[in-house]
Amino acid sequence: AFLLPYLISLFLCGIPLVALELSLGQYFRQGPTTVFYKICPLLGGTGYAMLISLFLSMINYVVIFAWVLFYLIASFMNPLPWTSCGNSWNTEDCYVRNGSNSNMSGVSPSQEFFDYRMLQMTDHPNKFGTVSWELALLLFAAWALIYLCVFKGITWSGKVVYVTATFPYLVLIILFFRGVTLAGAGNGISYYLRIDVSKLRVARTWGNAATQIFYSLVTGYGPMITFGSYNKRSYNVVRDATIISLTNCATSFFSGFVVFSVLGYLAHQQGLPVPEVVNQGPGLVFSVYPAALSTLPGANFWSIIFFLMLITLGLDSAMGGMEGLTTGVTDAYPKLLPRKMWVNLGFTVLLLIIGLTCVTTGGFYIFNLFNWYSAGIGLFVTTLVEIIAVSYFYGGNRFIKNLSRVINKPIWLYWKVSWYFLTPTMILVVLLFSTIDYYPIVYGNNIPYPWWGEFLGWLMTILILSGILIPAIYQLIVTKGTIKERFIKLTYVPKTEEEMEADLACDMNVEDAKLPPPPYRNTYSMYSCESTV
Repeated sequence: AFLLPYLISLFLCGIPLVALELSLGQYFRQGPTTVFYKICPLLGGTGYAMLISLFLSMINYVVIFAWVLFYLIASFMNPLPWTSCGNSWNTEDCYVRNGSNSNMSGVSPSQEFFDYRMLQMTDHPNKFGTVSWELALLLFAAWALIYLCVFKGITWSGKVVYVTATFPYLVLIILFFRGVTLAGAGNGISYYLRIDVSKLRVARTWGNAATQIFYSLVTGYGPMITFGSYNKRSYNVVRDATIISLTNCATSFFSGFVVFSVLGYLAHQQGLPVPEVVNQGPGLVFSVYPAALSTLPGANFWSIIFFLMLITLGLDSAMGGMEGLTTGVTDAYPKLLPRKMWVNLGFTVLLLIIGLTCVTTGGFYIFNLFNWYSAGIGLFVTTLVEIIAVSYFYGGNRFIKNLSRVINKPIWLYWKVSWYFLTPTMILVVLLFSTIDYYPIVYGNNIPYPWWGEFLGWLMTILILSGILIPAIYQLIVTKGTIKERFIKLTYVPKTEEEMEADLACDMNVEDAKLPPPPYRNTYSMYSCESTV
């Protein structure tokens, strides 16, 4: 049921937003904290809201990175430590399920390894516990590795990407061919591709699909705008945005076959229906899938390459997030640009310190709060404001015309329809349904968090939205004039000299127009006046 909403969200939200954000960065040559002031000063804080969302997401993202390092180290142990009961961390409820005892109830050794060996998890969010020094050291190692990859800037991290972006594909292909040859793989794949119409009526299904699109394509967080700002201004960014989005989601789709073929095999091994072995969230990566790999011949090898793949994926995404954070700060405060290495270090230390709250024995409950609220209502509102600012305040036609001029290509009607109508409508619908269908965060067997969990969660949402509201209020206060005059000044950006010269060239007929001096020479094209086809 997730696949159909995912694909719809991709074409209505994902691809248009990636194209928009890369285009914004490329055209204005600015990161998220400054670019929106060139579009609509009243909503200039949209970039700050993006960075707040990114900051909060980076906390729990790198905690997962530390977990992966833990499992990678454990993968060198023989036998794998999550394959049996009787260990010091196991409880009386632990049991090893197989085809002969599939009706027995209890907790799998892989789940207990995750809960009680790695997390050493307490039984209630109020029991915060002490720091797990194993995870704390691994969190430090994760952040140290990320910093070493980004401290020299985009030129250095760009070289690292050659490894981190290609190695996962090699592992996925290996795991795919191993998975589809296993007994029961067909049942898992059939379950993956099956559409449950009843779940399509549930608002949360669509909200989760949209959130996954935003998260996997990093839209609404700012890095796409940052990366776009490094492009040459004449680069065909719309084409590349389409390729990036489709490649990303095709990879996710392909990964589904890798995962569900193995889950089908696990269900076959345990004599259970596939839905009963499928888990969501961290449980799938750290409990179910490792349990399945542990039953294969050469289990250590499969486990090692799987977690190595996750490390390269995590490193790749974390580098993008750090680049988005530091560029956002140095754009807003240009004096810090020569000290960008120290800005990177500052973010690294700050995020590491906050992340320590997630590696205590009660830290998993804090992790869930970051995971639940850093990408939700706040993210939907931010992306909605973003596209409204471009399409309706700056002017969609104006932006399309400017973009078409500098890339010397026509902008197809699909983009115009998406940016004006389809994408904002989709985001608004998902936002409304997510708000109506909202329920408080829970743990365990749907047990509600204490009051402070809900309070901290909404505090994070308010913090994200304050990135838009506080700068807007400040702009209204410092701008001179009546209230009406202030709103006009803050919602309309006059045409730049470049735009006026381009308009003049159109009026005079481009072929006969006197070309302006650099830096605008050779930027006019046959698409300068008629930019949408």
